[in-house]
Amino acid sequence: MRLSISQKLKGVTKTVFFGVTIMGLMSCSDNTEDLKAWVQTIQNKPAGRIKPMPEIVQYKPHEYQSSHLKSPFAELEPELESQLQALVDGCDDSVKPNINRRKEDLERYSLDSMEMVGVINSPDKQWGLIRMTVGPDANKVFHVRIGDYLGINHGQIQSIDEQQIAVSTLVPDSKGCWEKRDVFMALTQ
Repeated sequence: MRLSISQKLKGVTKTVFFGVTIMGLMSCSDNTEDLKAWVQTIQNKPAGRIKPMPEIVQYKPHEYQSSHLKSPFAELEPELESQLQALVDGCDDSVKPNINRRKEDLERYSLDSMEMVGVINSPDKQWGLIRMTVGPDANKVFHVRIGDYLGINHGQIQSIDEQQIAVSTLVPDSKGCWEKRDVFMALTQ
């Protein structure tokens, strides 16, 4: 009786499979002596002391008593309201920021974090070059022109020349009004 090649391969495959399985089972012997020795050394060490529990401080609630104070939701007294209105009426309405205007990128930073580094002149426009000195945009150079806004105090560029950039800012004063101040950014060397 002759066996075909496929039958021979099936027999060889079965033999190899059983051989590998038996070798794998033999390698799973009980060779855990090093693990047992390590566990024994840990168990032989003296037990450490447990730190005592921290002392619990008794909570004392704070009683907030504001019955003697004026309610923030009450209406103003008439004489105080007239005094506040007199302060507002004393302000120059032409000097105040346009709160409806969309803010520009350079209005997120103070003027102290900027320095003028140059100008670019063309026949129809003049650009100022401003470099950021701190913050996430440090050492980045921006180009600005007359009418652009920059700085946190509603600054608007009034003029640009080779030596400086003139910025008109609006800052609040002690009376609740706005005060116009001119700031000059000089060219850095």
